[in-house]
Amino acid sequence: MKLSLYQRLSLSISLVFIAIASVFYFWSEQVAEQLRYQSQQRLHLSLAASLARDNPLLQQGVYEHGALENLFHTLMVLGPAFEFYFLDPSGSILTYSADKSLVKRDKVDLAPIFSLIKEHAPLPVFGDDPRHLSRKKIFSAAPIFNGAELTGYLYVIVAGEQYDEVFNSNQLSHQLKMYLVLSAAALGFLLILMLGLFRFFTNPVRQLNQDMQAFIDSNFDSSTINLTRWHGNSSNEMHQLGCMFAQLVKQINYQLAKLTKTDQQRRELLSHISHDLRTPLASMQGYIETLALNSISLTEQKRQQFMQTVLRNSQQLNQLIDQIFELAHIEGGQVSVNQEVFNLGELLYDIVAKFSLQANERNITLKIAPPQCNVQVYCDIGKLDRVISNLIENALRHTDDGGKVTLLIKDIDQAQCQLNVIDNGSGIKKEELSYIFDARYRASNSVENGQKHNGLGLAITKQLLHLLNIDIKAESQFGKGSQFSFNLRKANTG
Repeated sequence: MKLSLYQRLSLSISLVFIAIASVFYFWSEQVAEQLRYQSQQRLHLSLAASLARDNPLLQQGVYEHGALENLFHTLMVLGPAFEFYFLDPSGSILTYSADKSLVKRDKVDLAPIFSLIKEHAPLPVFGDDPRHLSRKKIFSAAPIFNGAELTGYLYVIVAGEQYDEVFNSNQLSHQLKMYLVLSAAALGFLLILMLGLFRFFTNPVRQLNQDMQAFIDSNFDSSTINLTRWHGNSSNEMHQLGCMFAQLVKQINYQLAKLTKTDQQRRELLSHISHDLRTPLASMQGYIETLALNSISLTEQKRQQFMQTVLRNSQQLNQLIDQIFELAHIEGGQVSVNQEVFNLGELLYDIVAKFSLQANERNITLKIAPPQCNVQVYCDIGKLDRVISNLIENALRHTDDGGKVTLLIKDIDQAQCQLNVIDNGSGIKKEELSYIFDARYRASNSVENGQKHNGLGLAITKQLLHLLNIDIKAESQFGKGSQFSFNLRKANTG
């Protein structure tokens, strides 16, 4: 049987209370008994001395067995709670008031007697019980002298066996009833109190458990269930835990929504890119089939033309596949950032050199402004190289022959500078400007210039700058050109 936290706590505290109550009961019994013995012994401490002093027979210090036995019997009739014994100087019992069959000892240890008479030890002091081989009793004792000679000791058991029998019979019955009544009442009250307290304290735990189970049953969709409203500013740890669970639910829902959206985007991206993949493949397949079927009838010039077309399509296909893998690699969070200090001008001139041949073939002016640039920046040089290359490639693709592409560096303040990639090409329509960094989107200007490309360069640029915590802005006028700008951190800012 599985017990809830509330039931386990209730059972545990009940068992603990019973154990504590039992220990307290036995301890209180011991304390009460010690107090009773101490009071009785203190009350009768001088009893033996008074008897020895007031009784002529004992006062003379003369030992006569018959006379003492009659005296002890008379005293015991008058005080049945007492037992009287006369001991010799070594502690041997000479005579007593009880039946011979009841006395089990022949001798009594004198050390407790000395401790009580001479040393005045703290009460209660227990001595040997002549009616039992190991039992101890409280007593009163006094030495008996015959002149200056010690003849023995008067040894009086204060709470005798008859007293114990009567006391225990009455006490057991009374204590048992009182104990049972008090125990039952205390247990009942404690259980009711503890059950109420535990229900109050464990209610947040039970509520949090119900929320978790409901959240699981809802397939982790919190919009279909009503979760408990927890108090975030409470000092109660359960309310704090509930708030953390609420934040966890919110984060899980956000992540699930993000994963769903990402999955949908990937499906759409795959659908869009599949067209770009099929186009060069279909073109390559058509030209290769033509070459295979008509290789003899085709002229060398036609064959070279077909082979060049196949080569361009294979290069385009290879570039597309590389960009798809690069974009997936970046979005998968598998890219590390290595920041370092370098000269921005040197990087720009190296990148421009890569595109100078392509720009010269189309008579496009590719320049850096200002020409003398000596700005030290703190960034990932590899990723920044890739970003600027993508932007220049995009600008050259959308710029007509004889156009101009400029890399403009602006000083913003002591902490930052701005890099702008500006062209006077075809530009982008205003309504399309906010979608150009979407890998699934193909702007209308991508087909107007008759050049085939996949459009993933700007998407990769956006993701790389996002890794560098840099925002990129795009401005454009359709038919007049575009400008892409972002800020870089200067190295002298520390």
